[in-house]
Amino acid sequence: MKSQYIQLPPLPLNMPKETLEMIWLYVHLSKQEQEMIRNFIRENLKEHNKSLSETELAKILQESDSEINPDIQEYADLMRKLLGILIAQSCDMAAFVYQNYCIEGKPPQEIADESGVDVESIRIMAQYYDKMPPLQ
Repeated sequence: MKSQYIQLPPLPLNMPKETLEMIWLYVHLSKQEQEMIRNFIRENLKEHNKSLSETELAKILQESDSEINPDIQEYADLMRKLLGILIAQSCDMAAFVYQNYCIEGKPPQEIADESGVDVESIRIMAQYYDKMPPLQ
């Protein structure tokens, strides 16, 4: 008998709602559809894979004449939205560290203390800026 319940691990309070939606959709997919999503992710983690449009899932979503499970389509749409959010947040973080570290000359620990951002995240960005050639 199939269980009517799912058990999720503890999730952070500040997890983006799009991520929670993706998890919820994923657990409602069939085992075959879940495997297809996992394979898609594995394919895209490989270094030689440069184009998402060439992956098996992308081909299915773009070229399929048959009816696509709306949950899979919604999952793909949420994935795109979440990636956009992550890219925007990364740009904001890069600009924040650039302003505080490069322009104002604050050390990473001080930036972290003032902002509440993890000091290691600040240090990684600061190391990146230290290796960049100066702007002309």
